Amino acid sequence: STHYQMYDYVTSELPALVEANLPLLPGIKSISGHSMGGHGALICALKEDGAYRSVSAFAPICHPSIAPWGEGCFGTYLGDDRQTWSAYDATELVKSGSALIPVLIDQGTDDEFLAEQLFPQDLQAAYEARGGNITLRMQPGYDHSYHFIASFIGEHLAYHADALKK
Repeated sequence: STHYQMYDYVTSELPALVEANLPLLPGIKSISGHSMGGHGALICALKEDGAYRSVSAFAPICHPSIAPWGEGCFGTYLGDDRQTWSAYDATELVKSGSALIPVLIDQGTDDEFLAEQLFPQDLQAAYEARGGNITLRMQPGYDHSYHFIASFIGEHLAYHADALKK
């Protein structure tokens, strides 16, 4: 494609740029995101076997193939073949046997998108069915906002720091 490729940027171009310009250990990395970015972090970690030590997400879209948002986006970008969509759906990737990387998810119980768009319980069930390591923390009273992320970002950074030390 001649268009911008976010997946390639996140998994190849950006890590190479960071590693070339900062004093880091090559290949030692984790990934995180919020909402759609949480979805992206999950699929990058699941598709790139061994590339990341850990993944975390705040209110990620976990099963976009069955969510109205995902159906609209996938239909527009990937066409009508739902099988094609599975390669970009974290829950479907886990069900189909992708590598299982440790996952931390924080989800607000008052998130207006939880019931119809996010489906973290589907990802949790798929992980648990395969014996994977997933922590889904339902945070009472939190919504989809910056305040939610600000409340738990320190714990996510500590989670990744611990994984990167191993």
